[in-house]
Amino acid sequence: MGEALTTMTTQQRLRAGVGTIALLAIVFYATGIVVSEGQAALITRFGRPLRAATEPGLHWKLPWPIDQASLLDMRRRVYATGHTEMLTRDKKNIIARTFVVWRIGDPLTFTQAIGVEGGAEAKLDGLLTNAAIGTLGGHDLSALVSTNAADLQVDQIESELLASTARVALRSYGVAIEQIRIERIALPEENVTAVFDQMRAERRQFAAKFDAEGSREASRIRSEADLEAARIRAKAVEEEARIRGRAAADVAKVYADAHRINPELYRFTRSLESLSKIVSPNASLILRTDSEPFSLLQSKDKP
Repeated sequence: MGEALTTMTTQQRLRAGVGTIALLAIVFYATGIVVSEGQAALITRFGRPLRAATEPGLHWKLPWPIDQASLLDMRRRVYATGHTEMLTRDKKNIIARTFVVWRIGDPLTFTQAIGVEGGAEAKLDGLLTNAAIGTLGGHDLSALVSTNAADLQVDQIESELLASTARVALRSYGVAIEQIRIERIALPEENVTAVFDQMRAERRQFAAKFDAEGSREASRIRSEADLEAARIRAKAVEEEARIRGRAAADVAKVYADAHRINPELYRFTRSLESLSKIVSPNASLILRTDSEPFSLLQSKDKP
């Protein structure tokens, strides 16, 4: 009898423990919310948004049907828009495609404005398309495509796109836009020929500019070379005149010394030099010994 009573008591305790655990599990399931990293829980009360639990961990709510919780994905996502045809400031027709990096910034506003996450991209597509048309319409085509790096303004255009859409997206849709990039720029087929002609004209303009600069530089180098050559020639002529003058002075001094030492011999050698300059090398002359300059050889008084 005692053993049966003990067995019944143990079974009652076991049932009570299991029931308590089950009751706690039901209460936890009905009131607890586990939020993982990269998620947020939106809590509504009788269908109206109440608050958003954005921190990872365990959060609490009232049991259904009073409160309900919906999990939202807070991670970054990338969305690429379609190809949109638009005009630039210089009336060039282009086809642009952009992509955006976005996430849920305000869960309450996001749920009220969009509801399900799939509708966010449709809202972003229209917002980005309008922003691209307005922003690119304020820039020339050369700001997007140019052979001159100084004309390109792609970074500035992307910053303008981000500034014109980020505030509106967060306030109206609860979407935080972090980056906007221009993925592709294309031209309609009828504009390709005109763009190529423009690029050729720019290349010809650059070529003419470089050719003019080269010709100007060549003229400057030639002028400097001619001036340097004239300076060298003038210096050479001056040096030649100086050397000739010094040589003539030396020759005159030699002649003067020779005339002073032996005037007859000097007169004799000068006469021979005169004859050698006057008479051709192949000519033959027959002169008397008593004629000049051989008359000096007949003198017995002179050594």
